[in-house]
Amino acid sequence: MDPTLTGVLGIVVLLIFILSGLHVGLVLILVGGLGSVVLLGIQGGLNILGTTPFAVASAYDLTPLPLFLLMGALAANGGLGAIAYDAMVKWIGTVRGGLAIASTFGSAFFGLACGSSLAATGVFTKVALPEMLKRNYNKELAIGSIAAAGTFSTMMPPSGLLIIYAIFTEESIGQLFMAGIIPGIITAVSYAVLIYFRVRRNPDLAPITTERFDRRTKLISLAQTWPIFFLVGLVLGGIFAGWFTATEAGGIGAFGALIIVFIYKGFRGANLLGALMDCMRTNGMIFLVIIGAIVFGRFLSVTQIPVNLATYLSELTIPMPMILLGFLIMYFVLGMFLDAVAILCITLPVVFPVIVHLGFNPIWFAIIVIKVTEIGLVTPPVGMNVYVAASAAEGQVSLTDVFKGIAPFIFCDIFILALLIAFPQIALFLPGLMF
Repeated sequence: MDPTLTGVLGIVVLLIFILSGLHVGLVLILVGGLGSVVLLGIQGGLNILGTTPFAVASAYDLTPLPLFLLMGALAANGGLGAIAYDAMVKWIGTVRGGLAIASTFGSAFFGLACGSSLAATGVFTKVALPEMLKRNYNKELAIGSIAAAGTFSTMMPPSGLLIIYAIFTEESIGQLFMAGIIPGIITAVSYAVLIYFRVRRNPDLAPITTERFDRRTKLISLAQTWPIFFLVGLVLGGIFAGWFTATEAGGIGAFGALIIVFIYKGFRGANLLGALMDCMRTNGMIFLVIIGAIVFGRFLSVTQIPVNLATYLSELTIPMPMILLGFLIMYFVLGMFLDAVAILCITLPVVFPVIVHLGFNPIWFAIIVIKVTEIGLVTPPVGMNVYVAASAAEGQVSLTDVFKGIAPFIFCDIFILALLIAFPQIALFLPGLMF
């Protein structure tokens, strides 16, 4: 059978299996392995299936991923989300809609120490939602602001998605981390502005709180956020200055988070086993998908589909911005049905060679793709952040409330995406200053 035709058939079968509800990692291994057997014979296909899992599990380049996931699990276990939220409430909570704005900035702040969108959403739903509902905030505004703010963690370093992008593209993890900071800050500010003007237009959405805090209380709450500043300065400062690699930064950050947990909760109060189990479950899921994606990617490399697609698109008379738009629409549609990790693992072996061949900056493209997957995290029918928020709310709000509340923030994300496309230096400024 013709290799290209075999590759196209493999992609179609892959999508059918995934949409039928089968596990993405297992489907990638199955389709990639069978395709390799068809094209390379039984011996060649079994060689790929036999060597890939060990090669992936033992790869030094993948070490930052479990280390930063461990750092995020320990940070969540150490109560850093509650600390960040408390500080933001005391500084801006007295403004109309201030608790929702505090959730936005607090989640962005927590994302710098966590790096997991789902963890940030779960933590802030439990911490912030009861406070807003107690003060008669509109349910849709309250839960929508939390679910939307949780997506910052996919952009703010140490983002697991940016690490996965670096794994498949061999780009610098440090540069990718720096590239996500300014877009993440802009997103947080735009969400806060949206909340402020919505509440001004309709004051019933968020009553003014009568609680006031003096300067001393505010300064104390800010001082209590020192663990987050410590982790951020240690990890990002070291990477930015070139003092240590991303892998070393992950190890140092995980150790720093462990020390913080002991300081705040003590040896007995620290639920280290729970944090380690959460980290292991997440790692297992992600590594299974990565192994499957590499098996499938090797199958695609034999079919020559990525090379042929890059050559074909470069010879078209269609403007490059239209090709980019086509890719972004593809990512948006996939984001409505699949997890962001699976999307990157499935698409990058095909899309990235095309992007490089067409001359797009790979660091900038990473931020664009992550931004689109952020939108997918809150878009039906899947919208992982929406389901996590609804689950963590424990019956205080319905799934419909979350989807309705998230809708205005999606328009914000689309506006920021347009900004990033029009002005690439928003993402490229900090990476250009490194070292």
